[in-house]
Amino acid sequence: MNSKMRKYIFAIALASLLFANAYAQNKDDKGYNESVIMRSSFSPVVSEAYKLGDKPSVVESEFVLPSFSYDKTTKRFPTTMNFEKIKPAKVKGEPIAMLYNTHLKAAVGTYFSSLVDASYSQTRSKDFVYSINFKHRSSLGQIKDYANSSFANNNLNLYAKKIWSNYAADARLFYEHQRYYYYGFADSLNKEKKDYRTPYHSVGGSVGFTSLNRQDTKWQSNALFEAKHTGGKWGNKETDLYLTAGLAREFSLFANSNQLIGMNVAYKQVLGKYAAEDFTPFFNPERVYAPFDNTYGMVDIKAFMDFGVKQADIHASVSFVPTFGNSSSFYFLPTLVASSKPVADHFTFKGGLQSTIDVPTLHSLVKENPFISPIFETKATYTTSLFARADYANSNNIRLNLEAGYQVIDNKYFYTIDKNAALGNMFTLVYDDVKRFYAELNFDYTFNSVSIKAGAMFQNLTTDSIEAAWYTPKFKINMGIEYVAADKLAISLIPTFSSAVKCLDPNGETQTLSSKFDLNLSASYRYSEQMVFFVELNNLAFQRYYEYYNYPSQRFVGMLGARIAF
Repeated sequence: MNSKMRKYIFAIALASLLFANAYAQNKDDKGYNESVIMRSSFSPVVSEAYKLGDKPSVVESEFVLPSFSYDKTTKRFPTTMNFEKIKPAKVKGEPIAMLYNTHLKAAVGTYFSSLVDASYSQTRSKDFVYSINFKHRSSLGQIKDYANSSFANNNLNLYAKKIWSNYAADARLFYEHQRYYYYGFADSLNKEKKDYRTPYHSVGGSVGFTSLNRQDTKWQSNALFEAKHTGGKWGNKETDLYLTAGLAREFSLFANSNQLIGMNVAYKQVLGKYAAEDFTPFFNPERVYAPFDNTYGMVDIKAFMDFGVKQADIHASVSFVPTFGNSSSFYFLPTLVASSKPVADHFTFKGGLQSTIDVPTLHSLVKENPFISPIFETKATYTTSLFARADYANSNNIRLNLEAGYQVIDNKYFYTIDKNAALGNMFTLVYDDVKRFYAELNFDYTFNSVSIKAGAMFQNLTTDSIEAAWYTPKFKINMGIEYVAADKLAISLIPTFSSAVKCLDPNGETQTLSSKFDLNLSASYRYSEQMVFFVELNNLAFQRYYEYYNYPSQRFVGMLGARIAF
């Protein structure tokens, strides 16, 4: 289509638009108004129109696969593979320390003091354990202005334990010998040493049995029989028998946790005989001692239950204790103790009511006070305690506990000078009912190479019939500070303090023994894994304090020794 043709078409279209917008006059107009309708056939004329005669054509394409050729190689290549062995998994733990069967400790020191401690034991056995131990400690020293004050102690112990799958049994044999002198008088009296020497020999043993049931729903049982005999120089001797057996089992009676219910039965018998032989060098010769027996026995029948509540574990028990012998009575001993679950991850609390009964024996008394009279009477001591205790522990190796309580004690024994001792240097027992208030604080802290341990105790005893609680201090303080350097050198400083005590002199008058301050120092050097050298320095304050009336201590004692393992 050329440009001239385009112009004609454009003119026709424009004319159509103009006529489409034209209209006749309205009757409302003042002029003449008439409508004319034109009718005719439409015959458009297109000038210079040309027919399009070009047809589209499609060009077909054909895909030809290109030829591909390759050469085959027949050479063989090796494909052998080697795998490394996988090592079995192994739990990595601390290396097992070397254990030695034999240990020997020996030392010598001032006042011609000597120390020997030797032991041999089985190592790392799962079903059979045995050991033998011997200890010796002695001193040949002399305290100025007093009679011979030497002493010697010897102890031999044999122990064995056999373990089976469901139970275990153990046995122990022992022999003890101690030799002291009643040196509580002036050396100007020139007494023969053999006349105021007091040796004691003790021999005994025990056999025990314990069940090892792995299931808590089965009965757990235990039994123990123990016997020992102690004899002195002047015909005093005593045989002690002790037998106990118990059963316990877990039940589900109430709450969500199980309850441990059981019963223990214990029998204790003290058979003392006093021949009262020649006491002339020490006792009033006008008094004649006839032989007498000191017999005491008791049976303790205890039923108990351990159970838990939301925030605490409870132990409840009740004991029925009939006694017989020189005197007979009946005791009812209730116990109810609650222990809290950890509070704030660091605190635990414990408290409640606790009742106990015990009888001193010749064996226990001569170890506590070797200057006791050959003649005394034993009685049962009955104690009822109300107490509360708080414990604190954290991840910084700080341990702290505080306990306070109130006790009512029947027949508590105290030491006092025997009026029948001619030299006023022997002690006997006096009994009284006591009310005791006490508070104890213990502290333990370890950081780096230094560890500190400290303890303090306050007590106030109100006696019923005697004037005061003889030889009982109100305050006790002890402390230990240890420093370890490179796991080789260890130094310990141990100060102790005890307040003044009251006692009676041979004339029956009240006396006050001054407070005691003792400063001890020990150091050890590890030469090798099997050898350690050590030194012990006791009473560095050079105090001559009195443990009992007219029995002073040695001012300074130093010892040097070594420990060997092989």
